[in-house]
This record gives sequence, structure tokens and C-alpha cells, in this order.
Amino acid sequence: MKQLTVYMILFSCVFFWASNFIIGAILIEHWTPITVAIFRLIVIVLFLGCISWKAITRTTFTRNDLLLLVIAAILGVSVNHYSFYASLQHTSPITAALILACAPIVTSLLNKMIYHESRNGIFWIGAVISFVGVGLIITKGALITISIGKGEVLSLITMLSFALFLIIVNHLSLKMSAQSITFYTNLIGLLALVPFSFTVLPHTNWQVAYPYWLLLVLSAIVIHGVSNLFWNQKMKEIGSTNASLLLNFEPAIAMLLSAIFLKQFPTSVQIYGSLLILVGILLCIYYKEIKILLFMKRKNKLI
Repeated sequence: MKQLTVYMILFSCVFFWASNFIIGAILIEHWTPITVAIFRLIVIVLFLGCISWKAITRTTFTRNDLLLLVIAAILGVSVNHYSFYASLQHTSPITAALILACAPIVTSLLNKMIYHESRNGIFWIGAVISFVGVGLIITKGALITISIGKGEVLSLITMLSFALFLIIVNHLSLKMSAQSITFYTNLIGLLALVPFSFTVLPHTNWQVAYPYWLLLVLSAIVIHGVSNLFWNQKMKEIGSTNASLLLNFEPAIAMLLSAIFLKQFPTSVQIYGSLLILVGILLCIYYKEIKILLFMKRKNKLI
């Protein structure tokens, strides 16, 4: 039951992150990608600083921890935020979400190379099924011919940076609190983007309607503040590989929200691909339980 609760919390984080594809597509109609990234990071840092001040000030870390924080911040915050919003200028929210769905497979491969994590065949079958589902949607059923544009490349950068970020955060969570990791990575990520603000902010559109400013602020707090905080806190209980598998829900959620708010409806190929992704997720999450059930079934037959 406790593990189910953790998965539900992490799923809620994924839901809010999926909504960010829709919100991001709306925001970049009024501001440039780097302007949105900077504004949101300012809101996030101020919010996290207010609610986690005690935990932040009590945090101690080594030079190695600081180095990892800087790397995680640059990859998972600076690069990730900019490439995410920039990709939405050149591709649809659904396509961006589908490319990001490859993050679990990349995370699994990186974890295996770095930490030599063991996974049985059922896990990898589930991962492959998820990957086929993503490939089916991206290629619109062709699975062979892939046309990659600027938006797809930027989405790929977003996915790779996030996969690396998950692994580093999982390592840092053994020594630091989730509040501290979330605050410092966002602060360092913001500072890394500050030099660009001197050329961007003078050309910023300050006459944007109030509802869009409100959307920017509230979405930053919920999506990148609260959700990231819970994710970093709960991810260590099930591991970065298993947690990242839930990211495969993002395409389905993004498609649903796109249909509701942007009137972009999924095709039959996208629906079939999403079902494959869901099957793959279930196999990857419950691969240990499935292996035990198969073992017990064979044992009963022998008896």
C-alpha cells in the first residue's frame, strides 16, 4: 500500500508535467522561450526559498556534492527549461511529449552502465514495448522512416538532459533533502541563465494580459516547484529507473489535454502507441511480481 501511494504521488507529478506541454505552448505565444524559462525560475526559487528555508540553511555538502549540483542544475534546469520551451515553437506538444517518453529507456541504460543495476528479461521486454509505442507514434505508423526537425532535436535534448538529471538527483538524495536539492538546482540553473537575461529582458513584452502572467506564475509553482519537490522526495523510495517509467504516461495525458484545450485530437496510431506504452510501463513496474508469479506457476505444474 505504501508503494502504491508513492506511485500515485509520482503519477500526479507526471500529470502536472504533462500539462506543462499545453501551458508552455500557450506561454511562448507571448514570450520567447528563454524569457519564459527565466521568469519561471525566478518564481520557483522564491517559492522554494519561502517554504524550505530551514532545510536549505541547514544543508551541508562536500565539493563533490556541489559539483554534482552544478551539473544537475545546468543539465536538468538551464538546458532542460530552454530546450523544452524552444521545442514547442517548432513542434506540437504531443510530439514533444512522445519524444520525452524515451527518458525511461535512456535512464535505464545509463543506470546499468553507471551503477550496473540488474533487470530481468520482463523489465526489458516492457521497455522495448514502450519504445515501440513511442516509435509508432513519432513515425505515424511507419516505424522505419523518421523525419527529425529542429523541434524534435530540441525535444531530444530535453529528454537526454532530464534522464541525466534523474540519475544525479537520485545519487544526491542519499545525502541531501529533497527540498535542498530542488532549491539549489533551480537557483544554480537560474544563475546560469542570468547572463542571457541582459539581452533578452530589454525586448520582453511587458504588456501581456494579466491571465497569462497568472498562468505563468501559478504553473511555475505547481509544476516546477511543488511537483519537483515531491518527485525528488519520493523518487528515492523506488529508484530513479522505476520512477522515470511513469513518464511514459506523459504522452497520453498530453494528448488528452491537447484535445481539451488546444482542440488537437490524437490519431488512431497515437492511441495504439499509447496503449503499447501503458503495457510496457506495467511490465517494467511489476517485473519482479510477474517473475514470481511465473515461477510459482511453473512450480505448481511440476507438483
